Amino acid sequence: MIKKIAINFRPDDEGAIPIIKNICRIADQHQMKVMLPDYIILQKNNMEACIANQDEYKDNPDLVISIGGDGTFLRSARMFLHSNSLIFGINRGRLGFMTEFNPEEYEIHLNKIFEGKYKVSEKSIMKAVLNSNGHDTPSYFINDAVISKGAFSKAIVTELFVDDIFFNRFSGDGLIISTATGSTAYSLSAGGPIISPDAKGICIINPVCPHSLATRPVVIPTSSVIKARILSDVENLLLTIDGQEAIKFSCGDEIIFKRSDKKINLIVHPEKDFYLILREKLNWGKDY
Repeated sequence: MIKKIAINFRPDDEGAIPIIKNICRIADQHQMKVMLPDYIILQKNNMEACIANQDEYKDNPDLVISIGGDGTFLRSARMFLHSNSLIFGINRGRLGFMTEFNPEEYEIHLNKIFEGKYKVSEKSIMKAVLNSNGHDTPSYFINDAVISKGAFSKAIVTELFVDDIFFNRFSGDGLIISTATGSTAYSLSAGGPIISPDAKGICIINPVCPHSLATRPVVIPTSSVIKARILSDVENLLLTIDGQEAIKFSCGDEIIFKRSDKKINLIVHPEKDFYLILREKLNWGKDY
């Protein structure tokens, strides 16, 4: 049963304010508590009554409502990874593969959710562990983890092992390790395959701009452990997590990618399937 709702949005998004006020009104009718982050934009719009302190805001809400694009959704989901919250995405961005509900229809579906009528898709989360000077730094990603060379134009050589078996050594701009959920994000732009969300337990190894036509994206099970290290002696190497977090590392450091025990529970649109969303977002099936 939903009792506590946390809403997250971009701190400068004035267009989200009418939606937030309406959600607060609907939640009040259902006797639910709404918690908002401490953003200046909310204070300017006289919404201080719903602003919660950070500990209370993150304390296991039953429902997280993300208002914005997929970037905002990823920030929201990562913020509440420790909880088992349901996540409902209202799309105010462009593509919005994960924010399936648009501003014209969210109210109808939100009322149904408050009545307990909703469908959930469980999304698996992967972990990237950076081992540098004997210290492990773990990070969790919903879409992808990306090894890149920062501002350098010089190619870097990446060495890969899968389950401790040598996989490949290639020169290029970097490497994307993508979940099935992230297959429609950066990996797609880099020539990777689109993976249906019904295909559980797989991820994509996708080299970025490799200097060999023989180097291609590969789909493997998430039960496998991927190890990567950069052999080129360059500076400003970055491990970017979900486009939200950038971690510096050095040549020779090892990065391990593997399945984690964390998941997110995404409320999906009851009237749209994955293929319909693909057609809408990618303009497939148009007459030419």
